[in-house]
Amino acid sequence: MKKTAFTLKPTKQSKGFTLIEVIVVVIIISLVFSVLSFALYSSIKNSIETSKSAEDLKQKTLFFWDTQRKFYTSNYIYLKDNLLTLYNTAGNNQGLVKSTFFLKDGFLWYYEFPFVYGDPSFYDEKNAVKLFKVKDIKMYAVKDNQQFFEFQGLPDYLVIEIDGIRMVLR
Repeated sequence: MKKTAFTLKPTKQSKGFTLIEVIVVVIIISLVFSVLSFALYSSIKNSIETSKSAEDLKQKTLFFWDTQRKFYTSNYIYLKDNLLTLYNTAGNNQGLVKSTFFLKDGFLWYYEFPFVYGDPSFYDEKNAVKLFKVKDIKMYAVKDNQQFFEFQGLPDYLVIEIDGIRMVLR
């Protein structure tokens, strides 16, 4: 029996890849890339939404904490049409200050005046600070177990509900 050497000689059929093979590889690579890009896009979108939610919750928490501090040191409260004015000693200025929270264009705003004189419903919009966006707000005072949406004086407690989050100030 005669042994022959096995050699591959290039022929016309074995020169390269066929068009079908190239198209199949391109399709597979594009499918992998599209799945990965969708996963990346989804994770970026979710992280942005989480960041916005966390920032909104932080702003509301700071508002509630600051309002509690101002309510605790108040000696007079004026409440009317989602306008809350507290005469207190817990403001950013020293001494007795007028702190006003009001709703405008879907945002809650804060204005502080270092003197307590004048109309309690007055506030300077140019010097007010925008706090955060509000979808739904409800504020009322409770005195002798009765709710008042308009109130002047010192209530037993104050209830503020913002976007389903309820805070009771005593």
